Amino acid sequence: MDEQEMAIVLKEKDDLNREMSNLRSQRKAEAQPQQLHLNYISKESLSLLIAESTNRVNELEERLNLALSLQTEATNKVKELEDRLKESVILQIESANKVKELEDRLKDVEILQAESTNRVREVEASLESKSEWWNKKEKFYHTLTEFQLGALRELKFASQSIHQEIVKTKKSYSDESTTLGSRIKALDDAANNYYSILAEDRKLHNELQELKGDIRVCCRIRPFLPGQKRKHSIFEYIGDNGDLIVSDPFKRGKEGFRSFKFDKVYSPEATQAEVFSDTQPLVQSVLDGYNVCIFAYGQTGSGKTYTMSGPDGATEEEWGVNYRALNNFFRISQSRESNFTYEISVQIVEIYNEQVRDLLGKNDNSAKRYPLFKIIIIHVVKTTSAVLELMDIGLNNRAKSSTAMNERSSRSHSIVSIHARGLDLKSGSSLRGSLHLVDLAGSERIDRSEVTGDRLKEAQHINKSLSALGDVIFALAQKNSHVPYRNSKLTQVLQSSLDGQAKIVMFVQLNPDASSYNETLHTLKFAERVSSVEDVRELTEQVNIFLPDVARKNIYISSKLI
Repeated sequence: MDEQEMAIVLKEKDDLNREMSNLRSQRKAEAQPQQLHLNYISKESLSLLIAESTNRVNELEERLNLALSLQTEATNKVKELEDRLKESVILQIESANKVKELEDRLKDVEILQAESTNRVREVEASLESKSEWWNKKEKFYHTLTEFQLGALRELKFASQSIHQEIVKTKKSYSDESTTLGSRIKALDDAANNYYSILAEDRKLHNELQELKGDIRVCCRIRPFLPGQKRKHSIFEYIGDNGDLIVSDPFKRGKEGFRSFKFDKVYSPEATQAEVFSDTQPLVQSVLDGYNVCIFAYGQTGSGKTYTMSGPDGATEEEWGVNYRALNNFFRISQSRESNFTYEISVQIVEIYNEQVRDLLGKNDNSAKRYPLFKIIIIHVVKTTSAVLELMDIGLNNRAKSSTAMNERSSRSHSIVSIHARGLDLKSGSSLRGSLHLVDLAGSERIDRSEVTGDRLKEAQHINKSLSALGDVIFALAQKNSHVPYRNSKLTQVLQSSLDGQAKIVMFVQLNPDASSYNETLHTLKFAERVSSVEDVRELTEQVNIFLPDVARKNIYISSKLI
């Protein structure tokens, strides 16, 4: 049903309502006069009127029922029209949404169309650019192809020439191959011979060191220190051959002179390098499986620590025996890498008041004092710098105290031990050697050092251990059956580096000042006692006999290395 039909139905409803209202009004109006005339009409007339009224009422009721039916039908049609109107509104809303969606899609399509247009333009531009690039590339390849064809023609010609050369080379190679085989065999024989020569050289080197003596005594005279007032030296003569003459400042004439003979005497002008030069060959002996012990002996302030370690913050030129020996130690081991591999380890201990302490362990008052040297921790090292770092740690941990002789005098013995284990790569045999670098405590007399109490006890222990060391060295040199190692902790610790095939170098440090004459004389007598057990002059003559052979061997080895 559309809007026009709806309007017609509503109009008919309104007309029917007005008609019903008019009928009711008319009935009331008709009823009033009839009531007035009821009294005047007869009963028959009343019956007729009632019948007419009843008919009229029935007619009106029928018309009313018809109107009600039409009204109900109209109401249903209105409801139906309202439902259709709602559906129409919903459809209208959905249509509006659909239109909006289509408009949005249309916009997206327009955007995509614009992008596609731009993309088409870009592709067309790219295709045009690539077309130009391909044209250029085609021209380049055309040129390259022509060039390669020319190169191939040249290569073909060269190939023919090479083929001819190969034929000639094959013939030459066949001849040289035979010659090369002979040369390789000769080189193998030479390598075996060179290995034998090196072994013989090591043997000759150590025989030479043995001829120089298992115990060597070298004196070093300390220069006067800045600030010393009297600078009159007690040394009258210093010979290149180890002779030394000392004059007593309290005696005149011949009675005041004393002469001594040692392996070497270094003047106050001697450099650290010169002092080490005579000790350097012993470093090689350690790598050949020997034990070597180098120590400095002398009164406090005579330069022991300077000779062994150098001054504080030493430059490479000021390095002492310790640092130079270690540097040379690693240099020689590296030069033998093709024949030997070495494992090198370090121990550093201190002996203070007959107690042994690991200087690389914990540095506190409760640190354990070790009764035996062998249980001190061993540190494996790879380079000289690693050893120097350990030595600096040990030096800082070393016990020191002041005395009247030296405000920073060492009151303990320090021992730096370097152990080398070498493996012969060809024979599989192993070598073990040790280098012990010892900085002894000062040996001044108790009455002159002006010490008391704990310092007096320290001095007594020091002098006792130094005396025991002299007894051990003297007994070894005399080949005595009994060597008194157990008389002090110092000799017990050094036992492995003193007996057997060990080589010992003692640097005797001397003070040139006249006020130290008695201490210096005491030191010289100790050194003389050690060195007198071997005839130095006889040993020197034997060494000189071997020197030409050693020189010839060194020249031969150098020529083989070239």
